[in-house]
Amino acid sequence: MNNKNRYYIVAFLLAVFVFGLYFNILDNEATNWDDPALFKRTAIHDINMDNLKKVMSFNGGGTYQPIRDLTYMLDFELWGGGIADVVFGMHLHSIVLYILMILACWLFLLELFKAFSDDHEFCFIWACIASVLFAVHPVHVESVAWLYARKEPLLGLFTFISLWAFVRARTYHWKYYLISLISLVLAILSKPTAVMIPAVMFVIDLALQSHQRQPSFWKKRLMLYIPMLLVAIPMVVRLLSVMYQVGGVKPYHGGSFWTNLFAVSQILINYLGLIGFTINYSADYPIALFTDIHAWQAWMFAALNVMLIASGVAAYFMKRYIYAIFVAWFYFFLLPVSHIFPISQIMADRYALLSSLSWCVLLGFGIARLWRWRLSPGRLSPEFPLLVACALFCVVTASYSYMTYERNDIWQNSQVLWEDALAKYPDSSPANVNLSAIYLGQRRFREVQELCLAAIKAKPYDYLAISNLALAQVMMKQYENAINNYKQAIKLKPDLPKAEMGLALAYWGKGDYENAYLLYSQLMREGKVPNPESEAQYYYRLGFSSWKMNRRDQAYVYLSRAEKMAGDRPILLRDLGMAYNSMGDIPKAVEMFEDAIPQLQESELKSRLIDILDLLKKRHGM
Repeated sequence: MNNKNRYYIVAFLLAVFVFGLYFNILDNEATNWDDPALFKRTAIHDINMDNLKKVMSFNGGGTYQPIRDLTYMLDFELWGGGIADVVFGMHLHSIVLYILMILACWLFLLELFKAFSDDHEFCFIWACIASVLFAVHPVHVESVAWLYARKEPLLGLFTFISLWAFVRARTYHWKYYLISLISLVLAILSKPTAVMIPAVMFVIDLALQSHQRQPSFWKKRLMLYIPMLLVAIPMVVRLLSVMYQVGGVKPYHGGSFWTNLFAVSQILINYLGLIGFTINYSADYPIALFTDIHAWQAWMFAALNVMLIASGVAAYFMKRYIYAIFVAWFYFFLLPVSHIFPISQIMADRYALLSSLSWCVLLGFGIARLWRWRLSPGRLSPEFPLLVACALFCVVTASYSYMTYERNDIWQNSQVLWEDALAKYPDSSPANVNLSAIYLGQRRFREVQELCLAAIKAKPYDYLAISNLALAQVMMKQYENAINNYKQAIKLKPDLPKAEMGLALAYWGKGDYENAYLLYSQLMREGKVPNPESEAQYYYRLGFSSWKMNRRDQAYVYLSRAEKMAGDRPILLRDLGMAYNSMGDIPKAVEMFEDAIPQLQESELKSRLIDILDLLKKRHGM
């Protein structure tokens, strides 16, 4: 079989295998972990010039990831209609992107290994084994199964293309540098953490220069890296500024920059454990961070990092260049999420997507060595190491595949996902908060309260947990507690409309109509009304509050606006009827009840409303 056909067969088998591995995510639902934002953001729902301008434009409230957003636009265009169809299309799209990422990874590894070895057959085996291990690694499930994580396979795809082209340019023809630079830009526009790619390139460059000297190296490198830095540095500055603006950067662990470095060293080692030695994956990993200078654990984690980095440096001088490259690879791609600038989530599977290749390359090297090793004739067959290599490869691949396939089903819906995370990590703040949101919809308010208190205990600044707790307290009629908690949530996150709306509802439930009136007026004035149904409800509450504050004329203005919008909303018509009845306007109350009753299904509410209507008519001779 010639090399060309062999490449095609391996590429085809990799694609089919990965599709089969992730096929079971196609019937998964969207989760309540940021996925709803995709369906609320109308700018990505249609492909037109106005929406394209919005997607391609910088805006102060978020990171700049237009490539990711363009892929979502394509999903809505191709699968538009029902949400279920779009979700299916998004999952299919993510699988395709992941397959392309794996193929790009394989080509990059082939090119990289061949650049340092003349044994091309060994390089081929090593690259194939490492790529398969990388493809099936269960730490990647979040990046593929979570709709909002689309940026991860995009980042991986363009990263591998950029690095493949870089090595190709370095060893074959300089024109590949153009492909490398374009792919770098596309990677950064997919996810800003791609700014670390030039650092990886530089390490590869140094290793290649040590392996095979190139004249005028530093002069040529300057001409190459300046354009890359001109792209990367502004994106780093923008990313940090946006994170600070939206509260994405949290306080230093331990209170200072130096104590925070202890946390960074621990997080990095924990990622090593996550990638190489974990069998129990989760949507969140809350870990206790040792930041006290007197804690031996803090120094132990620091020492482990020093040892790992030293092993990479030693490998470089011993001409074990691939090992040195992938030690640097592990650190560079984790640095943006290692909490040098602390973020809300300590660790996440998606953050380990690219760094996990280091483990797969190392493990793949050992299996590939066994694969090629032949024993001298004796008691064991010369092919015995090959048998061991095949068995080891099959066991690892099967184990990873099983964990991946099972984990795909954990992502089937929000409740399964967060109950799984909570069972493994009861202190997980995202798990407690997101599950509390689900239980709110199921009216499991006592459980919501317990979940939110657990989340707040883990992260006192978690304004979403505080807001959800307050809503549960409103539903349990604990209005004073709810008001205090809503105020705390707003203090932590001033621009949190759901907390402002909840606070207005708490005042309303408590009977504090003056404060309820002020808040509902403010929400209307600032346009913080989620939908027309809420707008009608706000007008009703403004009207009733006005009457309670002895502003009868103003009350009629607001109530009439609510009445015009009530239409086919029998509950609102019922409320309006009750309001008019309280105001003594019996004809209007009767009118509202008569409009509401035909729209209600047979129920206790309908029977009760009919009784009230009959009583009003009898008392007032109607």
